[in-house]
Amino acid sequence: MKNILKTNINLPLNTTITKIDHTICLKNLQGRVFLNLLPISKNSGSLICKKGNYNSTFFRLLQKAIIGVNLAFAIRLLFVGVGFRVESIEKNVIKLKLGFSHFVYIKIPSFIKVFVPKKTRLIIKSCNHQTLKEFSAKICSFKFPDVYKGKGILIKNQKLILKEGKKK
Repeated sequence: MKNILKTNINLPLNTTITKIDHTICLKNLQGRVFLNLLPISKNSGSLICKKGNYNSTFFRLLQKAIIGVNLAFAIRLLFVGVGFRVESIEKNVIKLKLGFSHFVYIKIPSFIKVFVPKKTRLIIKSCNHQTLKEFSAKICSFKFPDVYKGKGILIKNQKLILKEGKKK
């Protein structure tokens, strides 16, 4: 980890990298990702600009940005339970039926693409890994997986350990 910044990063074809003020912009056919060059100071939570104070975290964020711009990240959500499903996607709004007396409407950001192969499956794609995880966490927050029955909104391949119920 000490010499991680001495390694070379290979940019794939059709990927352009530009520096605008204190941000790096990676652009390709899939989309674009912006990275902030202001490192976070270890002493305080404020952003302080110090030259040469880039660590392996920034290097990994740059690698993820390159992968995201070229291949895009995808998260598959499963709706498990009776009546849990995606009703429709209209004008950048997802309409979900989650067992409430009303529908749940979620606005889709412009940089995220949503597909519905089945009513109980939702595929979310984006170039930016962090915003994709935040958006999927927002969707999952409406119905967390129940640890007793296993119902709710699950990320595909998520290990859910069911608890044992009451005994007489």
